[in-house]
Amino acid sequence: MTPRSILLLFFGDATRDRRVQNFSQYFKLQGCSVEVIALQTSYTRGPRKFWEYHQHIQKEVRKKRTDVVMACDLYSLSAAAWMKRKGSAQVLIYDARELYTELPSVARRPVLKFVWRTLERRGLMRTNLIIVTAPNDADAICRVHSFLPRPVLVRNLPWRETELMPDRTLLDRFRIPKDAKTIVYLGGLQPGRGLEQLIEAMNPAPYEGEGQVRGHLLLIGDGAMRPKLAALAQMLNVAPVVHFAGPLPSNEALRCVKACDAGVSLVEPVSRSYELALPSKLFEYMMCGLPVVSSRMEQVLDLFRDEEWITFVDERDVQSIRDGMQKALANSGNPMLREREQSLALREYHFEHDAASLAAALKTFLG
Repeated sequence: MTPRSILLLFFGDATRDRRVQNFSQYFKLQGCSVEVIALQTSYTRGPRKFWEYHQHIQKEVRKKRTDVVMACDLYSLSAAAWMKRKGSAQVLIYDARELYTELPSVARRPVLKFVWRTLERRGLMRTNLIIVTAPNDADAICRVHSFLPRPVLVRNLPWRETELMPDRTLLDRFRIPKDAKTIVYLGGLQPGRGLEQLIEAMNPAPYEGEGQVRGHLLLIGDGAMRPKLAALAQMLNVAPVVHFAGPLPSNEALRCVKACDAGVSLVEPVSRSYELALPSKLFEYMMCGLPVVSSRMEQVLDLFRDEEWITFVDERDVQSIRDGMQKALANSGNPMLREREQSLALREYHFEHDAASLAAALKTFLG
Protein backbone atom coordinates (compact mmCIF):
# COMPACT_ATOMS: atom_id res chain seq x y z
CA MET A 1 0.00 0.00 0.00
CA THR A 2 1.28 3.47 -0.91
CA PRO A 3 0.78 6.07 1.85
CA ARG A 4 -1.83 8.72 1.11
CA SER A 5 -0.15 11.45 3.15
CA ILE A 6 3.40 12.14 4.31
CA LEU A 7 4.53 14.90 6.65
CA LEU A 8 8.20 15.94 6.54
CA LEU A 9 9.68 17.79 9.55
CA PHE A 10 12.94 19.72 9.16
CA PHE A 11 14.98 22.22 11.15
CA GLY A 12 16.21 24.77 8.61
CA ASP A 13 15.41 26.19 5.19
CA ALA A 14 13.93 23.34 3.18
CA THR A 15 14.10 25.33 -0.07
CA ARG A 16 17.90 25.19 0.11
CA ASP A 17 18.14 21.60 1.31
CA ARG A 18 18.43 19.24 -1.64
CA ARG A 19 17.71 16.12 0.44
CA VAL A 20 14.38 17.40 1.77
CA GLN A 21 13.42 18.56 -1.72
CA ASN A 22 14.30 15.17 -3.18
CA PHE A 23 12.19 13.26 -0.66
CA SER A 24 9.27 15.62 -1.23
CA GLN A 25 9.51 15.29 -5.01
CA TYR A 26 9.89 11.52 -4.88
CA PHE A 27 6.85 10.95 -2.68
CA LYS A 28 4.74 13.29 -4.80
CA LEU A 29 5.66 11.26 -7.87
CA GLN A 30 4.47 8.19 -5.98
CA GLY A 31 1.03 9.81 -5.71
CA CYS A 32 1.30 10.93 -2.08
CA SER A 33 0.06 14.14 -0.55
CA VAL A 34 3.21 15.74 0.89
CA GLU A 35 3.46 18.53 3.46
CA VAL A 36 6.77 19.99 4.65
CA ILE A 37 7.07 21.82 7.97
CA ALA A 38 10.46 23.52 8.02
CA LEU A 39 11.16 26.03 10.77
CA GLN A 40 14.04 28.30 11.68
CA THR A 41 14.72 30.11 14.94
CA SER A 42 15.76 33.57 16.09
CA TYR A 43 18.90 32.08 17.67
CA THR A 44 21.86 31.05 15.52
CA ARG A 45 23.60 28.82 18.07
CA GLY A 46 23.49 27.39 21.55
CA PRO A 47 20.86 25.45 23.53
CA ARG A 48 18.22 28.16 23.08
CA LYS A 49 18.28 27.57 19.33
CA PHE A 50 17.26 23.93 19.69
CA TRP A 51 14.83 24.57 22.55
CA GLU A 52 13.01 27.25 20.52
CA TYR A 53 12.74 24.90 17.55
CA HIS A 54 11.46 22.09 19.78
CA GLN A 55 8.74 24.37 21.18
CA HIS A 56 7.66 25.60 17.74
CA ILE A 57 7.62 22.21 16.03
CA GLN A 58 5.59 20.68 18.85
CA LYS A 59 2.93 23.37 18.36
CA GLU A 60 2.92 22.81 14.58
CA VAL A 61 2.32 19.04 14.76
CA ARG A 62 -0.21 19.09 17.60
CA LYS A 63 -3.25 19.09 15.31
CA LYS A 64 -1.71 17.19 12.39
CA ARG A 65 -2.69 13.70 11.25
CA THR A 66 -0.83 11.75 8.58
CA ASP A 67 -0.09 8.23 7.38
CA VAL A 68 3.66 8.77 7.62
CA VAL A 69 5.70 11.32 9.54
CA MET A 70 9.35 11.69 8.58
CA ALA A 71 11.87 13.39 10.85
CA CYS A 72 14.42 14.76 8.40
CA ASP A 73 16.97 15.29 11.18
CA LEU A 74 17.57 14.43 14.83
CA TYR A 75 16.14 17.78 15.96
CA SER A 76 12.70 16.86 14.57
CA LEU A 77 12.67 13.30 15.91
CA SER A 78 11.02 14.09 19.27
CA ALA A 79 8.04 15.78 17.60
CA ALA A 80 7.69 12.91 15.12
CA ALA A 81 7.86 10.37 17.95
CA TRP A 82 5.15 12.30 19.82
CA MET A 83 2.87 12.00 16.75
CA LYS A 84 3.52 8.27 16.55
CA ARG A 85 2.85 7.80 20.29
CA LYS A 86 -0.42 9.77 20.10
CA GLY A 87 -1.61 7.84 17.06
CA SER A 88 -1.42 10.93 14.80
CA ALA A 89 0.93 9.05 12.46
CA GLN A 90 0.87 5.38 11.54
CA VAL A 91 4.54 5.12 10.53
CA LEU A 92 7.61 7.05 11.69
CA ILE A 93 10.69 7.40 9.46
CA TYR A 94 13.88 8.92 10.86
CA ASP A 95 16.40 10.26 8.35
CA ALA A 96 19.73 9.95 10.19
CA ARG A 97 21.55 12.16 7.74
CA GLU A 98 24.45 12.49 10.21
CA LEU A 99 26.01 10.39 12.94
CA TYR A 100 24.77 13.01 15.37
CA THR A 101 26.39 11.55 18.49
CA GLU A 102 29.75 11.42 16.70
CA LEU A 103 29.87 14.94 15.22
CA PRO A 104 32.91 17.12 15.99
CA SER A 105 30.68 19.56 17.90
CA VAL A 106 29.94 16.91 20.55
CA ALA A 107 33.09 14.77 20.41
CA ARG A 108 34.69 16.47 23.43
CA ARG A 109 31.51 17.62 25.16
CA PRO A 110 30.23 14.58 27.08
CA VAL A 111 27.15 16.32 28.54
CA LEU A 112 25.95 17.47 25.11
CA LYS A 113 26.75 14.08 23.64
CA PHE A 114 24.66 12.44 26.37
CA VAL A 115 21.71 14.74 25.59
CA TRP A 116 21.77 13.97 21.85
CA ARG A 117 22.23 10.25 22.49
CA THR A 118 19.27 10.22 24.90
CA LEU A 119 17.00 12.13 22.52
CA GLU A 120 17.95 9.92 19.59
CA ARG A 121 17.45 6.74 21.61
CA ARG A 122 13.97 7.79 22.76
CA GLY A 123 12.98 8.65 19.21
CA LEU A 124 14.40 5.41 17.82
CA MET A 125 12.15 3.44 20.16
CA ARG A 126 9.14 4.79 18.21
CA THR A 127 10.79 4.60 14.78
CA ASN A 128 9.71 2.08 12.14
CA LEU A 129 12.38 2.84 9.52
CA ILE A 130 15.71 4.58 9.90
CA ILE A 131 17.34 5.99 6.78
CA VAL A 132 21.14 6.06 6.66
CA THR A 133 23.24 7.90 4.11
CA ALA A 134 26.17 5.49 3.86
CA PRO A 135 26.54 1.69 4.11
CA ASN A 136 28.50 1.62 7.39
CA ASP A 137 26.35 4.18 9.21
CA ALA A 138 23.70 1.70 10.37
CA ASP A 139 26.30 -0.36 12.19
CA ALA A 140 27.84 2.76 13.74
CA ILE A 141 24.46 3.96 15.08
CA CYS A 142 23.64 0.47 16.35
CA ARG A 143 26.89 0.43 18.34
CA VAL A 144 25.82 3.67 20.05
CA HIS A 145 22.34 2.44 21.07
CA SER A 146 22.70 -1.39 21.00
CA PHE A 147 19.57 -1.65 18.84
CA LEU A 148 18.29 -0.29 15.55
CA PRO A 149 14.97 -0.13 13.71
CA ARG A 150 14.90 -1.47 10.17
CA PRO A 151 17.58 0.45 8.23
CA VAL A 152 17.26 1.64 4.63
CA LEU A 153 20.17 3.11 2.64
CA VAL A 154 19.32 6.36 0.83
CA ARG A 155 22.55 8.17 0.10
CA ASN A 156 22.95 11.92 -0.34
CA LEU A 157 22.44 11.68 -4.09
CA PRO A 158 21.20 14.27 -6.57
CA TRP A 159 18.10 13.79 -8.67
CA ARG A 160 18.76 12.04 -11.98
CA GLU A 161 19.48 14.80 -14.52
CA THR A 162 19.80 13.54 -18.08
CA GLU A 163 19.75 16.99 -19.70
CA LEU A 164 21.50 19.20 -17.17
CA MET A 165 22.62 22.39 -18.90
CA PRO A 166 25.59 24.48 -17.67
CA ASP A 167 24.91 28.02 -16.49
CA ARG A 168 27.83 30.47 -16.53
CA THR A 169 25.87 33.36 -15.02
CA LEU A 170 27.70 33.19 -11.70
CA LEU A 171 31.10 32.69 -13.30
CA ASP A 172 30.51 35.71 -15.53
CA ARG A 173 29.47 37.78 -12.48
CA PHE A 174 32.89 37.09 -10.97
CA ARG A 175 34.54 37.83 -14.34
CA ILE A 176 36.03 34.38 -14.64
CA PRO A 177 37.25 34.18 -18.26
CA LYS A 178 35.73 31.53 -20.48
CA ASP A 179 39.20 30.14 -21.24
CA ALA A 180 40.09 29.82 -17.52
CA LYS A 181 39.67 26.62 -15.54
CA THR A 182 37.30 26.76 -12.56
CA ILE A 183 37.48 24.49 -9.52
CA VAL A 184 34.25 24.43 -7.53
CA TYR A 185 33.53 23.66 -3.89
CA LEU A 186 29.85 23.05 -3.10
CA GLY A 187 28.85 22.96 0.56
CA GLY A 188 29.03 24.66 3.94
CA LEU A 189 31.96 26.87 4.87
CA GLN A 190 32.68 25.23 8.19
CA PRO A 191 35.59 23.66 10.06
CA GLY A 192 36.73 20.18 9.13
CA ARG A 193 36.28 20.62 5.36
CA GLY A 194 39.90 21.39 4.44
CA LEU A 195 38.94 24.87 3.29
CA GLU A 196 41.94 26.75 4.63
CA GLN A 197 44.29 24.27 2.99
CA LEU A 198 42.25 24.52 -0.21
CA ILE A 199 42.71 28.29 -0.37
CA GLU A 200 46.40 27.94 0.48
CA ALA A 201 46.69 25.52 -2.44
CA MET A 202 45.67 28.35 -4.76
CA ASN A 203 48.96 30.06 -3.94
CA PRO A 204 50.89 30.59 -6.15
CA ALA A 205 47.97 31.66 -8.27
CA PRO A 206 46.70 31.52 -10.86
CA TYR A 207 48.87 28.49 -11.74
CA GLU A 208 50.82 30.21 -14.46
CA GLY A 209 53.99 28.17 -14.07
CA GLU A 210 55.37 25.95 -16.80
CA GLY A 211 53.05 23.02 -17.54
CA GLN A 212 50.37 24.34 -15.22
CA VAL A 213 46.82 25.47 -15.91
CA ARG A 214 45.30 28.78 -14.87
CA GLY A 215 42.60 28.19 -12.26
CA HIS A 216 39.91 29.96 -10.28
CA LEU A 217 38.26 28.63 -7.12
CA LEU A 218 34.50 29.10 -6.72
CA LEU A 219 32.96 28.39 -3.31
CA ILE A 220 29.18 27.88 -3.37
CA GLY A 221 27.77 27.89 0.14
CA ASP A 222 27.93 29.84 3.35
CA GLY A 223 28.97 29.34 6.94
CA ALA A 224 30.82 30.68 9.95
CA MET A 225 34.23 30.37 8.30
CA ARG A 226 33.50 32.70 5.40
CA PRO A 227 35.07 35.88 6.92
CA LYS A 228 38.16 33.95 7.99
CA LEU A 229 38.55 32.33 4.57
CA ALA A 230 38.10 35.66 2.77
CA ALA A 231 40.77 37.22 5.01
CA LEU A 232 43.10 34.30 4.28
CA ALA A 233 42.62 34.74 0.53
CA GLN A 234 43.52 38.42 0.89
CA MET A 235 46.59 37.67 2.99
CA LEU A 236 47.86 35.11 0.45
CA ASN A 237 47.15 37.47 -2.46
CA VAL A 238 44.82 34.96 -4.12
CA ALA A 239 41.60 36.94 -3.63
CA PRO A 240 41.37 37.70 -7.40
CA VAL A 241 40.96 33.97 -8.12
CA VAL A 242 38.98 32.89 -5.01
CA HIS A 243 35.28 33.71 -5.27
CA PHE A 244 32.61 33.42 -2.57
CA ALA A 245 29.22 32.89 -4.17
CA GLY A 246 27.16 32.32 -1.03
CA PRO A 247 24.29 29.80 -0.91
CA LEU A 248 22.22 29.01 -3.99
CA PRO A 249 18.98 27.06 -4.52
CA SER A 250 19.90 23.44 -5.21
CA ASN A 251 18.92 23.34 -8.89
CA GLU A 252 20.66 26.62 -9.64
CA ALA A 253 23.77 25.42 -7.83
CA LEU A 254 23.94 22.23 -9.88
CA ARG A 255 23.74 24.12 -13.18
CA CYS A 256 26.55 26.37 -11.99
CA VAL A 257 28.64 23.34 -11.03
CA LYS A 258 28.07 21.95 -14.51
CA ALA A 259 29.76 25.06 -15.93
CA CYS A 260 32.94 24.42 -13.92
CA ASP A 261 35.86 22.09 -14.66
CA ALA A 262 36.60 20.15 -11.46
CA GLY A 263 35.07 19.69 -8.01
CA VAL A 264 36.65 19.44 -4.55
CA SER A 265 35.42 17.34 -1.60
CA LEU A 266 37.75 17.43 1.40
CA VAL A 267 36.80 16.16 4.86
CA GLU A 268 39.20 16.10 7.80
CA PRO A 269 38.96 13.00 10.05
CA VAL A 270 38.22 15.04 13.19
CA SER A 271 35.47 12.68 14.38
CA ARG A 272 34.04 9.27 13.59
CA SER A 273 31.15 10.94 11.77
CA TYR A 274 33.57 12.70 9.43
CA GLU A 275 35.66 9.56 8.95
CA LEU A 276 32.54 7.79 7.65
CA ALA A 277 31.42 10.72 5.50
CA LEU A 278 30.00 10.10 2.03
CA PRO A 279 29.47 13.72 0.94
CA SER A 280 26.58 14.73 -1.30
CA LYS A 281 28.86 17.10 -3.23
CA LEU A 282 30.83 14.12 -4.54
CA PHE A 283 27.75 12.70 -6.26
CA GLU A 284 26.68 16.12 -7.50
CA TYR A 285 30.05 16.54 -9.22
CA MET A 286 29.58 13.06 -10.72
CA MET A 287 26.16 13.96 -12.11
CA CYS A 288 27.79 16.95 -13.79
CA GLY A 289 30.69 14.88 -15.13
CA LEU A 290 33.34 16.84 -13.24
CA PRO A 291 36.66 15.25 -12.26
CA VAL A 292 36.88 15.19 -8.47
CA VAL A 293 39.57 15.93 -5.89
CA SER A 294 38.76 14.02 -2.68
CA SER A 295 40.28 13.22 0.67
CA ARG A 296 40.65 9.53 1.52
CA MET A 297 37.36 8.98 3.35
CA GLU A 298 36.96 5.25 3.94
CA GLN A 299 33.49 4.87 2.42
CA VAL A 300 34.49 6.95 -0.63
CA LEU A 301 37.49 4.67 -1.11
CA ASP A 302 35.22 1.63 -0.83
CA LEU A 303 33.19 2.87 -3.78
CA PHE A 304 35.64 4.65 -6.06
CA ARG A 305 39.18 3.58 -5.17
CA ASP A 306 40.02 2.53 -8.75
CA GLU A 307 38.15 5.21 -10.70
CA GLU A 308 40.30 7.44 -12.91
CA TRP A 309 38.07 10.51 -12.63
CA ILE A 310 38.69 10.87 -8.88
CA THR A 311 42.04 12.00 -7.45
CA PHE A 312 42.68 11.22 -3.79
CA VAL A 313 44.79 13.67 -1.79
CA ASP A 314 45.97 14.29 1.75
CA GLU A 315 43.60 16.99 3.03
CA ARG A 316 46.26 18.17 5.53
CA ASP A 317 48.96 18.66 2.86
CA VAL A 318 48.64 21.81 0.76
CA GLN A 319 51.01 20.52 -1.91
CA SER A 320 49.02 17.29 -2.21
CA ILE A 321 45.83 19.30 -2.73
CA ARG A 322 47.56 21.54 -5.26
CA ASP A 323 48.83 18.53 -7.22
CA GLY A 324 45.40 16.91 -7.04
CA MET A 325 43.73 19.98 -8.49
CA GLN A 326 46.23 20.10 -11.31
CA LYS A 327 45.50 16.47 -12.16
CA ALA A 328 41.74 17.02 -11.99
CA LEU A 329 41.98 20.07 -14.25
CA ALA A 330 44.01 18.04 -16.71
CA ASN A 331 41.36 15.29 -16.59
CA SER A 332 38.68 17.88 -17.35
CA GLY A 333 40.00 17.92 -20.91
CA ASN A 334 39.25 14.21 -21.34
CA PRO A 335 35.65 13.97 -22.61
CA MET A 336 35.60 10.14 -22.58
CA LEU A 337 36.62 10.05 -18.92
CA ARG A 338 33.95 12.59 -17.99
CA GLU A 339 31.30 10.72 -19.96
CA ARG A 340 32.10 7.46 -18.13
CA GLU A 341 31.82 9.25 -14.80
CA GLN A 342 28.47 10.83 -15.65
CA SER A 343 27.12 7.57 -17.07
CA LEU A 344 27.93 5.86 -13.77
CA ALA A 345 25.99 8.55 -11.90
CA LEU A 346 22.99 8.25 -14.23
CA ARG A 347 22.99 4.47 -13.85
CA GLU A 348 23.56 3.98 -10.11
CA TYR A 349 24.17 7.16 -8.13
CA HIS A 350 20.95 9.13 -8.31
CA PHE A 351 18.25 9.67 -5.71
CA GLU A 352 15.50 7.65 -7.38
CA HIS A 353 17.75 4.58 -7.40
CA ASP A 354 18.09 4.51 -3.60
CA ALA A 355 14.63 5.84 -2.76
CA ALA A 356 12.98 2.85 -4.44
CA SER A 357 14.16 0.65 -1.56
CA LEU A 358 12.56 3.05 0.92
CA ALA A 359 9.24 2.92 -0.92
CA ALA A 360 9.32 -0.87 -0.88
CA ALA A 361 10.13 -1.02 2.84
CA LEU A 362 7.45 1.50 3.68
CA LYS A 363 4.72 -0.61 2.12
CA THR A 364 5.41 -3.43 4.58
CA PHE A 365 4.34 -1.20 7.47
CA LEU A 366 1.16 0.13 5.87
CA GLY A 367 -0.54 -3.20 5.17
